[in-house]
Amino acid sequence: MRTKRVVLNLMSNVLLQVVAAVINFILPRLFMTTYGSATNGLVSSIKQFLSYLKIVEAGVGNASIVALYKPLAKGDKDQINGILSATNRFYRRSGYVFVGLVAILAICYPLLVGDEVNPRTALYMVLILGISGMWEYFFIGKYLVLLSADQKSYVIFRIQTMLLFASALLSVTLIALGFSIVIVVASSSVLLLLDILFLRLYVKKKYPYFNSKKQANTLAIKDKWDALIHQIASLVVFNTPFILITIFLGLTEVSVFTVYSMVFNAVTLFISTFSGAILAAFGDILVKEDKDVLRKYFHHFEYIFYGIIAFSYTCTAILILPFIKIYTAGIEDANYIRPWLAILFVIVGVANTIRIPANTLVNAAGHFRETKNRAIMEALINLVVSLVFVQFFGAEGILLGGICSYGYRTYDLIIYSSKKILQNSPKDTVKKIVQNSIFALTAAIPFIFFIELHITSAGSWLVAAICISLWTMFILLVGNFIIEPQTMRDILVQLKRTITNSK
Repeated sequence: MRTKRVVLNLMSNVLLQVVAAVINFILPRLFMTTYGSATNGLVSSIKQFLSYLKIVEAGVGNASIVALYKPLAKGDKDQINGILSATNRFYRRSGYVFVGLVAILAICYPLLVGDEVNPRTALYMVLILGISGMWEYFFIGKYLVLLSADQKSYVIFRIQTMLLFASALLSVTLIALGFSIVIVVASSSVLLLLDILFLRLYVKKKYPYFNSKKQANTLAIKDKWDALIHQIASLVVFNTPFILITIFLGLTEVSVFTVYSMVFNAVTLFISTFSGAILAAFGDILVKEDKDVLRKYFHHFEYIFYGIIAFSYTCTAILILPFIKIYTAGIEDANYIRPWLAILFVIVGVANTIRIPANTLVNAAGHFRETKNRAIMEALINLVVSLVFVQFFGAEGILLGGICSYGYRTYDLIIYSSKKILQNSPKDTVKKIVQNSIFALTAAIPFIFFIELHITSAGSWLVAAICISLWTMFILLVGNFIIEPQTMRDILVQLKRTITNSK
């Protein structure tokens, strides 16, 4: 059952990320060509500011998910309802604070960007995007927590995929009909709110005992403040670039950064679907205290995961600049062809995703308090270095700040998860990273020194992408099979068994 749910979560999340990636490629291009680079930067910038405001969630979601693993495993309905009641109470309080902060941002943000876009447009956009984000606190937060903890994230992913596709279709139609950016964003945001209805109906049907008005068990999520520290640190690390670029470099530079981020976010989201799919499964293993199963499961997870990282970023490094040239063709109001920006994005992406397996294990174990000081240190390194380097190197300087902070935290997480949770040596993880790095370099060398790509259209880029992907996949599969043949056989046997049992 555990493996089957992992596969369901994985496939559903992969579909969501593919749909999201395609949409995130289409809409920014339409925004830039229809409304200009500054408007595209405006939308991205506001979303990042609003992400900062989500610290009012105060770590409730992560702490609640961890708290639910044990009662769900035991089928303790009273304990489940008590935790969800406390979750709902904290979410509602957070929602009121979030609304107040959105109102403040709506007043202040137009003053920051008024020289580049219409202040009234900026005001409306903050209100629209802010209000559409507050429904999680008042209506669906408790449902998301329950389904995630019960290894049923695939339900959430399927609903989000359906609504995201419908929302994008509506946006494209409205842009084609000549509506303003305010109407386009407002209409698509309203459509996305239908997930409230679908999630409520599903939970009511599948969990008839669910009652978030029971006596709240606030002690069960006492770790929420420690989880909040991690949440704040993550916001600083992942959202600071857009904030600093908005303040120091302007919305046009935000648009340039957004185009590159769009590509690398798609790659990171694709990679992270594998960790999200098995997070609850790790939690289930941990509460049952089965260390041998955990070590075996995690070994297989890393084996697959680092191969996927090597494949994804090898292809991305080779294909990113040709893609950007084609994607931004005809857009002359900003310089989008930035080789150093592309190189630094690849390094940041690799440094960030390498830590995902270890970070997944730490989150599943609920080690928020034990690791909060490390998260704070990462955020401080990122913020200080980025603030200094942005003055000298612009957007590239902010990525240098990310490399410094990711380098520290990735090393720290691998050491911590190995010694404190798995209780073994980190050498096995380091070995997988090194061997996949060698395979990735082997796959890339022909295109660095011998093969010159002549890509002038989307069609020729697609052909090149297919050829490079097949070549890179071949090198990685052969290389990993030669180094660890038994692990690959075990994974293939497990996959075959899962497919057979799911029929």
